[in-house]
Amino acid sequence: MDLVLDILFDIRNFLTEFFSVYLIYFKLISFLISTLLFALMIYLIIKTNFITFKIDKFIGDISTDRLYKRRSIKGWQQIKRRLEKGNEAELKLALIEADKILDEVIKMIGYRGDTMADRLKQITPAELSSIGDIWNVHKLRNRIVHETDFVVTKYDIEKAISVYEKTFKEMGLLD
Repeated sequence: MDLVLDILFDIRNFLTEFFSVYLIYFKLISFLISTLLFALMIYLIIKTNFITFKIDKFIGDISTDRLYKRRSIKGWQQIKRRLEKGNEAELKLALIEADKILDEVIKMIGYRGDTMADRLKQITPAELSSIGDIWNVHKLRNRIVHETDFVVTKYDIEKAISVYEKTFKEMGLLD
């Protein structure tokens, strides 16, 4: 029994000495790892613009919103005038301008990406119910811009413009 007590006592002494000597190293390593992980978290928040995106999306800058709403309405009136002219060039320009307005709004909201397609990929149907239709009309716009011999009907343009109008209303840019 004395042997067992001596062994237990020796183990206790070893553990006490071990932790008293090496505990500072464990604390230091834990502190360094925590600091590194915290710095990584801050870096990722900054890199992804997470905080800026949330602030812009939910609070927004009222004066910028008003200014952009006025600009959007003015652009929308120009699109309507182009539709009334009815010739193919004006119709194509109307669609291109509507797409451009939407792209500017998406940028203003805070979606990031090199192209409009990159920004559209980030939008879910919960955020914008017409996102599927927007993809289709954006593809139509791309065909108009990139295929010089592409012929589009007035009906197709008007249908596409109505998708943009629905989207702008959903976003609160049009009444």
